[in-house]
Amino acid sequence: MASLRLMRADELCLLPRPTASQSSLFNTPFRAHRTQLAASKNRPKFRVLSSIREREAAVKENERVAKGEVPLVPVRDPDDSGRVSSSSADEVGFDGKWPPWKNLPQRYKLIGTTSLAFVICNMDKVNLSVAIIPMSHQFGWNSSVAGLVQSSFFWGYALSQLPGGWLAKIFGGRKVLEIGVLVWSLATALVPVLAGFMPGLLLSRILVGIGEGVSPSAATDLIARKMPLEERSRAVSFVFGGLSVGSVTGLLLAPPLIQNFGWESVFYLFGFLGIAWYFGFQLIEQEEHKGPSVASVSFSRSQPMYMNRSWDTSLKELGGTLK
Repeated sequence: MASLRLMRADELCLLPRPTASQSSLFNTPFRAHRTQLAASKNRPKFRVLSSIREREAAVKENERVAKGEVPLVPVRDPDDSGRVSSSSADEVGFDGKWPPWKNLPQRYKLIGTTSLAFVICNMDKVNLSVAIIPMSHQFGWNSSVAGLVQSSFFWGYALSQLPGGWLAKIFGGRKVLEIGVLVWSLATALVPVLAGFMPGLLLSRILVGIGEGVSPSAATDLIARKMPLEERSRAVSFVFGGLSVGSVTGLLLAPPLIQNFGWESVFYLFGFLGIAWYFGFQLIEQEEHKGPSVASVSFSRSQPMYMNRSWDTSLKELGGTLK
């Protein structure tokens, strides 16, 4: 119920009666007058309360402010309207640390580097398709020998698909992937050295195929172990999308490299990229061991039981499937 209050006579505001020489406020346009209401210094400050309940709530609120229970809202300086304070930057997620990907969850770093591995994978796969022309001219290969050199890659690639899945199941996709990248990168870098020795050249290309053949199974196992169920489809598409990026990148970079630095530069450069990736992948693994994130810890509890299976169990299962 609203409470009424009587006002004193000195609190009333009376307008003077307009005279003939003085136009009235209501007889002139509103834009012609600029009215300013200001409280008198001698006039006591008052507040109109509509109910007793509101009065009690206001008293309690004042008591809480006096006790410091209610934090005061800081008034922002008008001159700092364009600047963002450090506290507000922390609230929106920018803590000022560099590089910006340092605070990313470990699983995102892992998926990003795995996708980069597949980019390098197809770069090493297609480099020989461009370099085979100057190599054939230099060593006098006919079309049959050139086809033999190019097809040797797929010998190792086809034979390592099933063993790659089995190895990833035993050792984990992460370990199999990093060893596969190291093997195919070293074999790629050895191609210029072994190019004059045909058995050595074929062996190097077979090793490239073996290293790349175990990678799809290893990456799939890695995603199943490290990624939550609702993120696995996006992770698979992102990782295996690196294959197309690698094919385009390799076919674009190989011709100018061969023209300016010789066909050997393609194998040296692409092999070095894979070796550099291997050491970078080791750093990410060390970061994960130092301080795993909350998400990775909670997800590790729901990992499948086959991660802890022993050699004997895996060998028995492999023997059962071969029967």
